Amino acid sequence: MGYRELIKQIQHDSGFSDQESQEALEHTIAALAAHLTPDERQDLASQLPPELQIIALAGPVPLVSVERNLLRYYQDAYDLDEARAKKQLLTVWHVLKRAIAPGEINDILAQLPNETVAFLH
Repeated sequence: MGYRELIKQIQHDSGFSDQESQEALEHTIAALAAHLTPDERQDLASQLPPELQIIALAGPVPLVSVERNLLRYYQDAYDLDEARAKKQLLTVWHVLKRAIAPGEINDILAQLPNETVAFLH
């Protein structure tokens, strides 16, 4: 799925504006990547459109402790209330699950804390 297709799917699934859909997509990729090892970050990037590959590979690795909850990290990083952060993360995650190979989704989940995995399911 291409970059604009991902944004349109997020917009369709969530009711977000085009701008919020784009921000949610980019922020979720950055937050997920911040919780992954360098190799897994590279694997994730390889399955994304070029616009998102840059985001997935940017920043120091690991940016945050793998023990840090993804939702709390996302809320803090993007100054969102819990309800909005949940909606953005879950909408983007469900779109990514349709766009990325199942094996890669499982590899990402394997690197996230149990609390985060439960939240994403």
